Amino acid sequence: MINSKKTKTSACIRLNRFIAMHTGISRRNADEIIKEEKVLINGKKIKNLATTVKEGDEVSIDGKKIKYKEEPKIYIMLNKPQGYITAVKSEEGFKTVMELIKKETLKYKHIFPAGRLDFMSEGLLLLTNDGDFAYKLTHPKFDVVKTYIVEVKGELTPDLFNRIRKGVSLEKTGLLKPKEVRVISKKPSKFILSVDLTHGKNREIRRLMEFFNLKILMLKRVRIGGLYIGDLPSGEYRILNKKTAELAVSKPLFLKKAS
Repeated sequence: MINSKKTKTSACIRLNRFIAMHTGISRRNADEIIKEEKVLINGKKIKNLATTVKEGDEVSIDGKKIKYKEEPKIYIMLNKPQGYITAVKSEEGFKTVMELIKKETLKYKHIFPAGRLDFMSEGLLLLTNDGDFAYKLTHPKFDVVKTYIVEVKGELTPDLFNRIRKGVSLEKTGLLKPKEVRVISKKPSKFILSVDLTHGKNREIRRLMEFFNLKILMLKRVRIGGLYIGDLPSGEYRILNKKTAELAVSKPLFLKKAS
């Protein structure tokens, strides 16, 4: 039975939020688990995403009852290098970002990447076991701005720059349009842009550049919300307190050093 004092469920809360609070699973992943009908409340299979949990309900996933003891939360700011996939584990044998985290840090349970960077991209990546925090960070409705530095091979003409800013609409991905694009530097052979995204569709910047037959030489995320990567070396990470981590879901505020 749910202990209302420990789980704070004296009032009804959405099932996905309840799962996030007590397992570290993100709300988005919790929704997928619910859709797959893996969740039971009081022995009844649930598939409605709007289902709520109230005091006294017994919740289980794949037949395993959720333990309601509150786990300590952790927030990790990692400077992801190229050559790692953003996943907890890989069935294909690729190196994952979890391999960059020390064993003593992994004593915290249910740590997962909150968001993604593709295999050849680098830069700021947050990992946590706080499902609510990850939900705010990744769900499109919160419009969290992420800034990327993109080095591109080729010449940047005024016409090309305007077309990149306006974006393109592709059949499979829909509209690919940055929130903002700024020129950092340009030469006849290459140029560097600062690109802001909010929704962050899969490989959005790469797909956009591919549409214009441009080759990306480097793609690095340097900011999420008001949290900046600063001077954190590639492949290293810093544990943040909750107040600092929440800069990632706030308006931009330059951060020289996280604590």
